[in-house]
Amino acid sequence: MRSLRLLILFLLIAQITNAQLTYQQVWVDYDSAWTFQNLQIIPIRFKGQGNVAFYRQLLPNQYITLAEGMRTGKVKVKEFVTKGDADVHILSVQNNSDKTILINSGELLGGGKQDRVVGETKLIQPGKEEQYVTVFCVEEGRWSKKVLPFSHSGNIDMELRKTMDLTQRQADIWKEIAQSLSAQNIKSISSQYLELDRDIVKADSAYRNFFNAKLAKTDSAFAGFLAITGDRILGTEIFVTPTLFKNAWESMLATFTRSAITKGSNPYIDKKKMELFMDALLENETSQKKTLAQIGKAYKFENLVIGLIAYGF
Repeated sequence: MRSLRLLILFLLIAQITNAQLTYQQVWVDYDSAWTFQNLQIIPIRFKGQGNVAFYRQLLPNQYITLAEGMRTGKVKVKEFVTKGDADVHILSVQNNSDKTILINSGELLGGGKQDRVVGETKLIQPGKEEQYVTVFCVEEGRWSKKVLPFSHSGNIDMELRKTMDLTQRQADIWKEIAQSLSAQNIKSISSQYLELDRDIVKADSAYRNFFNAKLAKTDSAFAGFLAITGDRILGTEIFVTPTLFKNAWESMLATFTRSAITKGSNPYIDKKKMELFMDALLENETSQKKTLAQIGKAYKFENLVIGLIAYGF
């Protein structure tokens, strides 16, 4: 009997893994766009239950954000030391809560020997053992002897996240940061990305208040959103269950908002352009794999695809 259950579970995993996130499971609600100043986001909704019921059997059912975990002290982030010094591209994470962390690519961690940005999206389950996350430097000119405590410091913008995810090259990340600092006439001794925060806090709050109020007024089960500014598609981020989406929402919104404030304008994009972008991603598994190979990536947990991101143009 146990062997039969394991076989059924294996077949179920294979089925879901192959299914990905396509128009069989989700649809784009172009007629229900939410717009505030420079940002428009378009809901991506589940078709009925889709594969949600199956995923609920295979994934953790309680989550905590990295920001909340660090704020409450239940999640510790530390430098990962090897060969006598910290590793620039790895941080240690210990989850002492009783919930799973959905850690998001693009989350900023200030402190340590230098500020970092998370370079992958992954689930970190509770446990005493330390786990590890890939990171990149967002402060080129500092490598302190003294290790400062890490704190959650928000999210990078969509353009920098695109550079990080698609190139995985530190030099390209530093170049993008330098261009952003120059565009805002900010002189930073250490080329610190967090210097860019100074002038957007108030505007960021207005965006977040608007979109959080919209989300609170609906009982819809969202998979994700497509984000637009000016005549540009910033990108889209989609998850396989409403629970995962809800946990990723604040991080997702912060990334969209930051780009809209610093590099955006009033949205006026043609619907056909949006449809072509989303069709390439969601039409079928073949087109999705091709699209992700060029302009995005899939998130996985134990070989299950749990979400995806695709960057616009």
